[in-house]
This record gives sequence, structure tokens and C-alpha cells, in this order.
Amino acid sequence: MTFATYVYAVRRTGGPEIHSPGHDGGGPVRLLPLGSLTAVVQDVPAAEFTEEALRQRFTDRLDLERCARTHHRVVSAAAAGAATVPLPLATLYANDVRTRVVMEEHAERLSEALHRVAGHVEWAVKVHRDTAVPLVEPD
Repeated sequence: MTFATYVYAVRRTGGPEIHSPGHDGGGPVRLLPLGSLTAVVQDVPAAEFTEEALRQRFTDRLDLERCARTHHRVVSAAAAGAATVPLPLATLYANDVRTRVVMEEHAERLSEALHRVAGHVEWAVKVHRDTAVPLVEPD
């Protein structure tokens, strides 16, 4: 089986290991050193993450949700231990060598982003509506 490198996030080198499950069928989530930066990555089955495979997966709401929740869970685990810059959902490279090349090309921009988020905490607010209760229009 051929694997690709899925990149969840980047953070400074020296943070703690990540203990979070990644995508099903892939290897463990691990840290890939990139000089002063570290990428949070996972080896995933390449056939399940081709452009066509992702197009099909992301048209299935449940599969899209599963992928997005996995991505969010790993990024959150990374951010719990160090300032972290998340990468977009389904950021993939052929292997670790290619990942290093691309991340090194963007190292300055990633370092600047890490500097901006260091010492800050992201908060989110979720609102859920009971769909059994009709919305009331204001008078």
C-alpha cells in the first residue's frame, strides 16, 4: 500500500508529542521536524486521498464531517501543547521529503503566523437550535 503525508498543522520544534487518533486506516499522528518548525502529520493511504477520492468523500456529508472532525481534533491536540498554525483540511504531500520541501518554502510565513498566535487562545461559540420548535418572527 502506498501512503501520502497528511499535514494537520505546524508549530515550533520542541513541543510535546501528540496523542490523538488521526484518519482511519492511517498510521499514528506524529511530529515531522522541519528545522525550527515541526509539522503535525500522519501517513494516510494515498488511494483514499487522491483528488478524485476526496471529491467523492466530500460530497458525502457524513464522510466530510468525519474528516473535518478528525482534522479539528488533531489540530486541537497539537494546540494544547504549543502555539500551532492549522493547515487547511486535506493538506497532503506525496511523502515526508516533499512535505519538508514545501514547508521550508513557507517557513518564514509560518514562523510569522506562529509568532502572532503565541500566547493567545482561540475560543468558539456554538449555537444549536431545536428544529422541533418553529422560529418566531419578531413583531
